[in-house]
Amino acid sequence: MKNLIIPIFIVLVLAGCAVGPKYSRPETVETKTPEVYFQPVENPDSITNLAWWDVYQDTVLRSLIQNAVDSNLNLLTAMARVEEAQAILGYNKANMGPSIGYGASARASEYRERAQEAGVGFNTNSYSVLGNISWEIDIWGKLRHANRAAYAELLASEENRKSIFISVVAQVAELYFNLRGLDDRYKITQRTYQTRLEYLRIIELRFEKGDVSELDKLQAEQIAADAKAGMYSLEREMIFVENAIGILTGKTYSPIARGLQNDQQLLPLDIPTGLPSELLERRPDIVQAEQLLVAQTERIGVAVAMRFPSLSLTGFLGVASPDISKLFVPNAVLGSISGQLAGPLFQFGQNKRRVEAERARAKQYAYDYEQTILEAFAEVENSLAEIRTYSNEYDARVEQVNATTKSLMLSKALYDNGYTSFLQVLDAERELYYSEFEKSLALQSQLTSTVRLYKALGGGW
Repeated sequence: MKNLIIPIFIVLVLAGCAVGPKYSRPETVETKTPEVYFQPVENPDSITNLAWWDVYQDTVLRSLIQNAVDSNLNLLTAMARVEEAQAILGYNKANMGPSIGYGASARASEYRERAQEAGVGFNTNSYSVLGNISWEIDIWGKLRHANRAAYAELLASEENRKSIFISVVAQVAELYFNLRGLDDRYKITQRTYQTRLEYLRIIELRFEKGDVSELDKLQAEQIAADAKAGMYSLEREMIFVENAIGILTGKTYSPIARGLQNDQQLLPLDIPTGLPSELLERRPDIVQAEQLLVAQTERIGVAVAMRFPSLSLTGFLGVASPDISKLFVPNAVLGSISGQLAGPLFQFGQNKRRVEAERARAKQYAYDYEQTILEAFAEVENSLAEIRTYSNEYDARVEQVNATTKSLMLSKALYDNGYTSFLQVLDAERELYYSEFEKSLALQSQLTSTVRLYKALGGGW
């Protein structure tokens, strides 16, 4: 044992001689992080502190989101990737320990007297039971770098799962608000169609009496047919949206249940955002990009360590005997231990190029990381701008609908009393239809921009 103390001490000291770079966050990341968001924010708290079931109060929407979370195939795939990364991490951890195996053999042979005289062989029997061990001593940190790289990839896969989770929730909510918007515009178009049919009926009666020209009749037919065509167009869009929701929830097509209308939705429209620096730690795709950079940095360490010699220990211990009845007696014990030091000497620059390739890949991951940060801040700013402007646009559309409603009433009164042409009535009616349509779109966009901000801030998982 005394003879083993010095070699063991030397091995332990060498095991601390890890080579390769240590990860540090790129300095440019801090310079690309603004102190505050440019778009005005009134409340310092963050919507990301709320789970998605606290943000969306529509029970039907909650049910659709829950179905998607449970059954979405992309999300299930991401969860399987996390499990794969966990297994790979466990595999890499196991590489750091010794490998222990066993083996048993038996041989019996017989050579007659003449055969032995010929020198071909001799009678011999052998039986053995051996245990073997091999262990690569991680002197330069190759295995430790690989283990840390696997751990970073596990974290990255978990962040990818979170990112897909948020995306699925946001897509379901956005499509649902889109569907309810289409329902609203279908009702507007259906009501407009009925009104235009009534126009057509009245104009036809007046045309038969000779009170109006055929042009008025043709114009009435034209606008009625236009509204009818619009209903079919909206119906087609609704089926497309329902199919999209079905795919997210892992189901084939079926009509989607409806809950609250868009103008009944209770969402925190004055959405705060928190500080920009929090986004670096909170948004999954940013964290994922950084962990991929961490993993690649560790791979540089693996490549550097491969340029140095490796030390491995091998040994075996067991029993052997030519007589199976004496296989387990003390004199049958045998054992051996050996060490091997092997390293590259001249490989025409292979190892150097391997390190250079890993460093170049690390640069790519660093650029991807910075690009992800820039895109994330842009998405937050865009979403904040959308919420503010769509809110103002919706208020303006409400005023427009009120004004065009009164304009249509006056135009009809003037036409009925013969003070204006039917064309003015048509223009006023088209303006009302257009303004109601745009009002519905503005409200839908206001709701979906709230969803986009929720997604952009990385909350809800």
